[in-house]
Amino acid sequence: MCYDSLSLTKRALDYAQRIGYGEDTIQELEEQFLRIKETQGPVFHASGYAHPSFPILSDLDEPLVEAHLWGLVPSWVKDKEQAQSIWNRTLNARSETILEKPSFRSAAKRGRCLVVTDGFYEHHHKAGKNFPYLIRHKDEAPMILAGLKEEWTEPESGKVWRSFSIVTTQGNELLSRIHNNPKLKGPRMPVILDRESQKLWLEEWEQNPQERVDFICKPYADDDLKAHSVAPIRGKKALGNVAEALAEVNYPELNEEYTNDKGQMELF
Repeated sequence: MCYDSLSLTKRALDYAQRIGYGEDTIQELEEQFLRIKETQGPVFHASGYAHPSFPILSDLDEPLVEAHLWGLVPSWVKDKEQAQSIWNRTLNARSETILEKPSFRSAAKRGRCLVVTDGFYEHHHKAGKNFPYLIRHKDEAPMILAGLKEEWTEPESGKVWRSFSIVTTQGNELLSRIHNNPKLKGPRMPVILDRESQKLWLEEWEQNPQERVDFICKPYADDDLKAHSVAPIRGKKALGNVAEALAEVNYPELNEEYTNDKGQMELF
């Protein structure tokens, strides 16, 4: 997964209503989201290396929205210098190794959470150039990702760092067409959770944790996702954190015919 994402937290209220939360709970969620928005503002595009805050949920029965910094800081970190060194390397956590890696194994056991976002960005590589794509649900509903969270207290100041990492898995067919970074062994994507998988991700795991991870952390169905190319999100031409970052941009270099598995011709 690319280290870029978006989070339009107001849409999460539509999600809360759709899955059956009552009016009192939705009102409380709205107040929680507004507090996060007042602190950070809306996120249309954010690089993980800037470590923005995202809304995190840890309990579906009594939902509490908390803002966590993107880039997990393990509880065993000794000082601020080590924290700042490690969190650039913990933006994403490969599902295949979260129970083994020292940075993630504690959070994988006790800190599983849901990351509320509206989608994510990936780059397509072609002819020596990178073309960014925005991937979202087809109905543009909030996207709920599997996450790992930790709390770390800075010994010098007593400041509490609440942070998270996004869990990734193998890319589906859509991502295999987009995420073709030649430096990687294969396409990746965040673990997108449906309602049932959200429950499974958050509940206690007493036995066979790796089997649980393997069962939940699967590539998400292509037919529920859509993607389009957008303006540059990195470098000097990047638009920054503005609504225009979501708009579709056509690149002539990408206008080649592509035959899908149904024999239909598409442009990609």
